[in-house]
Amino acid sequence: MIRYRLGAGAASVRWAMSPIHEVVSLARLLTEPRRHPMFHQWLRRRHHRLSGLDLTALTVFMADGAYRPDFLDPSPMSSEPTFEEGMDALLSTPTDQVYAELVDATIGRGAETGRRLLDDPDRARSAAADAVRRLWKAAVEPEWPSMRQALRAEMLDRAIQVNREGLRTVLPRLHHSAAYEGDTVTVESDVDIDVDRPEGLVLVPSLFITDRVQCTTSDHWTPAIYYPASGRYLWATPPTPKSLDRLLGATRSRILAALTTPLQTTVVARLVSVTTPTASEHLAILRDAGLIDSSRAGRTVTHELTEAGRALLDAASPRP
Repeated sequence: MIRYRLGAGAASVRWAMSPIHEVVSLARLLTEPRRHPMFHQWLRRRHHRLSGLDLTALTVFMADGAYRPDFLDPSPMSSEPTFEEGMDALLSTPTDQVYAELVDATIGRGAETGRRLLDDPDRARSAAADAVRRLWKAAVEPEWPSMRQALRAEMLDRAIQVNREGLRTVLPRLHHSAAYEGDTVTVESDVDIDVDRPEGLVLVPSLFITDRVQCTTSDHWTPAIYYPASGRYLWATPPTPKSLDRLLGATRSRILAALTTPLQTTVVARLVSVTTPTASEHLAILRDAGLIDSSRAGRTVTHELTEAGRALLDAASPRP
């Protein structure tokens, strides 16, 4: 069990995204693609970008069940850090921390691998960083605007839920292994550790993890819990109940299903394959019917389901 003792409680928990985490998690996915069939279509479409990439210095840490060094995945310092900010944090990790984490990462990996990594930890860090940058340039950077929008929607949705229901209720929704009692966030784990960090904890949604959480406990950064983002609509448009197609029309029913996560107008348009003005017209009809709410921040409009919209979607969804 990992226990994060926070002192101030929910006030010391913040939400953030991490472009460098998406790259490192994609590298893990590439070593075990059969485990995550939801990504197969996405990976096939990007095969030409990924083929031939030398990621060995990064994927050496991706063995199933092995410890992945925290320095590969520094906790985000702001809610929306850039990739370069993450790289700066990775490359500035103190050598003694890199070495200590490499010792843990090489347990059970064989003498030759251990020697190669531990003889020059700075070189191992730099080589891993080079692989991270190659994968970012090849596969993630071209997709990042859409990924950032999906992560923003996830963070907004969770913030709204916490404001309405409290962190104790929302945290187990992020992953069944997480809980919050008193001033302590716990995560079920084979590792048994207490982390006393009254200055806070970062909760980071991830698009490339699906069935687990990843926890960092390093003293060098604010500890973080990475969890599967609920709105992974980059990979597949959410299914819609057939009965809603007859009631609302195919496009509006797809929009309603997509808004289980709050989304901006442009993201809605992309998901249902219509122009932004057409999406705006459909959204206005749903809003007039009381099924969605819309809020504006500058030039950006974000849409979410009302209680009536959620009830309609739940009623139309087939029961298991």
